[in-house]
Amino acid sequence: MSERYDHNSIEERWQDHWEKAGAFSTHTDPARPKYYVLEMFPYPSGKIHMGHVRNYSIGDVVARFLMMRGRNVLHPMGWDAFGLPAERPYRTRRIRRSGPTTTSPT
Repeated sequence: MSERYDHNSIEERWQDHWEKAGAFSTHTDPARPKYYVLEMFPYPSGKIHMGHVRNYSIGDVVARFLMMRGRNVLHPMGWDAFGLPAERPYRTRRIRRSGPTTTSPT
């Protein structure tokens, strides 16, 4: 085992494995009822806390439960990069910025 973590070789190996196994493929059955699960999107400039764990765990459990019960479930994940919570750290620390945010104040 190498002293350093070689993310390139590990990522390549697992991505190939997941691709061959069809791990991220979806199969929609029009006869099955649809369900949309969306919890709040995380925001990149906020500090992580236990509320995040609770929020995303519950959404994941609901989505998986409904999939196992035979529903077509859409459970997107993304980032809220434009809302007020993303701006709060800049305002509270009185950080001036212009243009796109390239670094996080936290």
